[in-house]
Amino acid sequence: MKKQFLFLAAIAVINFCFAQNIGINATGALPDSAAMLDIASTTSGLLIPRMTTTQRNAIAAPTNGLQVYNTTTNTLDIYRTNHWESASFTNPASSLVYVYSLADLPTPSGSAITLDATKTYVFSGFVNISPNYINLNGAGIRGTDPSKDAVMSTVAGGVLRSSGLGVYIQSLTVLPLSGSSKAYDFSDATGTQFCTILSGASVAEYGVPTLGVGQISGFKTITFINTFWNCADGLKVTGSVGRFASSLNYITGMTTGAGIEFLAGLTIQDIDISNNYFIYTGQIGVKVNAGSTITRGRMTTNMFNGVTTPITGFNSYTPAWEMRQNTDIPNTRAFGSLYANNNPTSTTLTTTSTFYKIAGTTTASITQRFTASNNRLTYTGKESITAKVTAIIGALAPADAVDYSIAIAKNGVVISNPNASLAPGTYYQSFSLTLVTEIDISTNDYLEVFIRKNNANSTALKVDELQFRVSD
Repeated sequence: MKKQFLFLAAIAVINFCFAQNIGINATGALPDSAAMLDIASTTSGLLIPRMTTTQRNAIAAPTNGLQVYNTTTNTLDIYRTNHWESASFTNPASSLVYVYSLADLPTPSGSAITLDATKTYVFSGFVNISPNYINLNGAGIRGTDPSKDAVMSTVAGGVLRSSGLGVYIQSLTVLPLSGSSKAYDFSDATGTQFCTILSGASVAEYGVPTLGVGQISGFKTITFINTFWNCADGLKVTGSVGRFASSLNYITGMTTGAGIEFLAGLTIQDIDISNNYFIYTGQIGVKVNAGSTITRGRMTTNMFNGVTTPITGFNSYTPAWEMRQNTDIPNTRAFGSLYANNNPTSTTLTTTSTFYKIAGTTTASITQRFTASNNRLTYTGKESITAKVTAIIGALAPADAVDYSIAIAKNGVVISNPNASLAPGTYYQSFSLTLVTEIDISTNDYLEVFIRKNNANSTALKVDELQFRVSD
């Protein structure tokens, strides 16, 4: 009788089965018509099988959708596409904030939306924050697909701003919406922060010409990699910067400014601009304003298509810069030369077998990464090079049986070998000496042509002609 009572009680809890729908509750409510099994309770939960990884793996022929709680890894395991997958309960995404509209962001104060520095904000869809701007405040900000995820505003100034903190943006498009809007306004006066903008972090205009990409000032490093800009004006860099790198960026739409511009007042250690595409008609590609100080710069394999002026304010021979394989820009080459014709000044040769610098006034002809003064070429490039050196002199023998040799001096010290020598000649006989050699030189090294007498027949020689060339 007791067993029969318990069975009837169970039937009362497990409600009627209509069209294979089962409801389990304490109220007698019918199951939801869309559910095969409808369990309702306010005091208890559903407990699924619990087992170790070994026990889970021993299940014979599990079907897709099978679920267990794994006591070895403390995960909910689901058999899916013919293998087990685990869902961790450590909540690794707890620092993520998903943004679908302005309401998902902190409440604006004035026009500033100040983010939580401990969070990363993930934008989904086009989020209009007008008329406000976002103060990043050290928070990360990104999208998933820059063609679908964007933040936009009509605010005057930067849509995204930051001061004194690091900046990280990825896969998110910024849409300035007014003529006074720009995408970025970031600064760091400490020289300790990093500004990293990469992987599809783009700037685009939506029918209205704007101030474009915006301005970045300071930072230990500024990095733009694999981004897209389609706007009227490009990026402006200023302040005290450690390093700037721009690579694999697609820059188009420029109508009022340069793609990348380094402003007056900039002090920067290194610039690396490589493998970028500047695709627009007219305007400037890369501009360096007077008053900027750049220790070293490099441009390699950049494409300029339709751009009227690929670079301005510097060129392939500016000492701080190296240029290689850029469209419409000559490769960097160091080349310096000078000469003398009908030189009236005699070189005093006091001691036999001692080299003396050839005296007289010379004229510079080419000074690409060199400066020239009288019989001196000084290297101004930043990269050390192995230089090819050619020196040719012409003179009249001042006596019979004279014998001379020429050599190159580096920083005032004669490199005695190799040198070029003359066999003994006769009085007033014209002669020339040619020396071709290679010398390793670095920044501010200088080279000169020296001469010596190899016998005691003369004390002075007027070198009428001198040609002196140095190149990498």
